Amino acid sequence: MVLSPPAKDGPLIAVAGTRFGPPTVEEEILSPLGSRLRLGMGADAESLVELCAEAEGVIIGSIPTFTAEVIAQLKRCRILARGGVGVDNVDLEAARAKGIPVTYVPDYCVDEVSDHAMALILYFARKLEQGIAEVEKGGWGIAALRPIAPLRGATLGVVGIGRIGAALAGKARAFGMRVVAHDPFAPESVFEELGAKNAALSQIWEESDYVSLHAPLTPETRGIVNAEALDRMKTDAVLINVARGELVDEHALADALKRNAIRGAGLDVLEVEPPGPNHPLLALPNCRVTPHSAWYSTAALEDMRRKAATDVLRVLQGEEPRYPVK
Repeated sequence: MVLSPPAKDGPLIAVAGTRFGPPTVEEEILSPLGSRLRLGMGADAESLVELCAEAEGVIIGSIPTFTAEVIAQLKRCRILARGGVGVDNVDLEAARAKGIPVTYVPDYCVDEVSDHAMALILYFARKLEQGIAEVEKGGWGIAALRPIAPLRGATLGVVGIGRIGAALAGKARAFGMRVVAHDPFAPESVFEELGAKNAALSQIWEESDYVSLHAPLTPETRGIVNAEALDRMKTDAVLINVARGELVDEHALADALKRNAIRGAGLDVLEVEPPGPNHPLLALPNCRVTPHSAWYSTAALEDMRRKAATDVLRVLQGEEPRYPVK
């Protein structure tokens, strides 16, 4: 745990589990308050309480879990600012009951994540791994790659059409793909604007050549891709997940990939991160895993840090936050 020296007797701000490096952005944004910044991982409840108990504001990364028990021990907290999109590591009801607003950053990394999803689609569509392997072993030509179906005319199923899902839908349509989408919270006008068919989940599984997940993690979406869903997919379908690892039943996915029940999977997120060396998906040649990097670019990181810190500044100055979790 690191405590920066106070410029004056300003409020204590905890920065918990962010892994962003030196808190230069946060110090700049919060300088009008004369804040002291206390940094730590907060990987377990005891260390998290030690880090945050006296803080007036907390900036939260992906590591800590703010349970009701942890929140109950926050003595002076006036805002919990999640540096990211997902807030599944914060007990929102407990925060509301204690009168602590929770904020997040819903509009950063939209291009980065949708680009990453599109890159994974293209990776499988053009059989890039097989082509590179063919050259490396001294081969040439298309014989080892047959068949390759065109991306134009293929169907992309998008589960969740918030900012990122909608951005991916637009990029897929630029490649000539047909888009079907499922989002129970989106009005019909959104589907019309995207040129996407409003589909039931069963239609997503059955019609799609590529399925890309962009839903938040909730009790209803946990394990939404299960054995039944995978068995309904086409045998040449590819699953893409750049949202939350818990959306997918990983054991069911590993079984489906081993049986060639679907063609492949491109994952940027897993249930437990980082995975252990014996994780069942890592050894499968038709599954490719990236290290939860879809969100990242230098610009996206800067944007997220500034927006999270700015909401802390606003609340501690008596203003309303720009990005409250509803």
